[in-house]
Amino acid sequence: MDELAVARAELARLEDTERNLVKQLSDVRIAAAAERKRIDELIQERPPIIQRLPIELLSSILHLALRGPNPSRKKILACVSRHWRDLILEQPSFWSTIEIGGEQNLGRVRERLEKCREAPLDVTIRDEPSSSYETIREGLGLLVPCASRWRSLTWNKMPKPARQFIMDHIDGIKFPSLKCVKLESRSPIPSFLSPANVPVLEHLEVRNEDVYSNLCPLLGCNSLLSDHIPVLTLVTLSLSGYVLLSGVELPNSVHFPVLETLEIDLRNAGDLFKAIVTPKLRSLQYTLHSDDPLSTDLSGLEDKFGSVKQVSFSIPFDSLDTSDALALCRAFPNVCHAEFRSDSPLYVFFSPCEGVGALQAPAGYWRSLDSLAFLDIDPDMWLEPPIRETNALVEWLVVRQDQRPLCVCINGFSTSDEDIGSLCMLYEILQEYCTVELKDIRLWPESELSKSVDSGLQLHVPMFTSGLADDIGAVVGGIGKSGQASYQ
Repeated sequence: MDELAVARAELARLEDTERNLVKQLSDVRIAAAAERKRIDELIQERPPIIQRLPIELLSSILHLALRGPNPSRKKILACVSRHWRDLILEQPSFWSTIEIGGEQNLGRVRERLEKCREAPLDVTIRDEPSSSYETIREGLGLLVPCASRWRSLTWNKMPKPARQFIMDHIDGIKFPSLKCVKLESRSPIPSFLSPANVPVLEHLEVRNEDVYSNLCPLLGCNSLLSDHIPVLTLVTLSLSGYVLLSGVELPNSVHFPVLETLEIDLRNAGDLFKAIVTPKLRSLQYTLHSDDPLSTDLSGLEDKFGSVKQVSFSIPFDSLDTSDALALCRAFPNVCHAEFRSDSPLYVFFSPCEGVGALQAPAGYWRSLDSLAFLDIDPDMWLEPPIRETNALVEWLVVRQDQRPLCVCINGFSTSDEDIGSLCMLYEILQEYCTVELKDIRLWPESELSKSVDSGLQLHVPMFTSGLADDIGAVVGGIGKSGQASYQ
């Protein structure tokens, strides 16, 4: 075969390859167009982004947004999308919070009862000057037949006639699903909270809100706590504003087998501490009273509350002494986190005292202590110079510096101009012996703001120590040891 024939054969082969490639390209383009169309169709078929959250997660988010009985929030959220509207309208749990009294429309109560179907009910009863007993009576008439579904009950402070009116309607009613009760009262614990009526109650808060008397008895004469509340099921218990009658409860006679959190603001609370047995108690909030002899009330309790890991002491008087502090620390020896809210000089917890031996101070009994928090403390208790020599907390931290390091939080006091230098010094000293947290400390320092043509904005705070300025600089940037902040 000559060269011409070879060239023609090669050309024919190439042209054939070209036709095949063109056809293949055409097929690819057709297939790509089909896939593009399919993708567009799939995108159109997918729900909008606002509808892609799982129903359970979206329901949880909406429940957080709709806490409380305010119906306008529900209407606003229902307008966001059809999906949200359908979810809110169709989920019974969005209609289970029901309020009676005040200006509440009973027609709205009926609507909620219809829409919530068989969902558990969260009931709030309010008595306001504009309320009528007829409104409360009719509301209770709608809700009492559903008592088996009540999950929580809240009522606010109200006059004794209104409270008695409610009690007359619910006394003797059984609430087999009621788990949470919050009451503001002006009389002893109501009888409907007996174990027979609320057999699964887990959370109970009863407060005496009578500002004219703090001597209202917690229980009636010769009444026992275990007869009035379901001690076997309570996980959290809060009692405040009452006086506990002396000698009624015998030591170790009231068993709370699952109680984990206890909040106490009672006169004569020592009898309660002696009477209760709480093997799972973890957290205690205790408001002390000046006429309660703590050193006597809490004596002999060293082995009783070993499970308590967190305490919060409110001390609204200035006469706490070392024996009281020692009694508190001994009664709760395994504390890991302690919080103080006090008008009393807290040095009694941290000063060496007789009878403690090598522990040096009452707080030394807390061998497992991890953190201390001081809330709304008078700055004068902390900032009296010279701090290193006169501050009992600092001295105690120095003594215990070989033990586990502490976190110390100072929360919420206001300083004057003359206090700022002392505060900065306290901060510097505490940093040597513990981790320091400052929260809501209101400062009023003398400061100067300046800016020249050749420099950025500068803030000069002469009261700030170099350590505090450096720590602030770590947050906002550009602050050096001179106490100057530069912002370009």
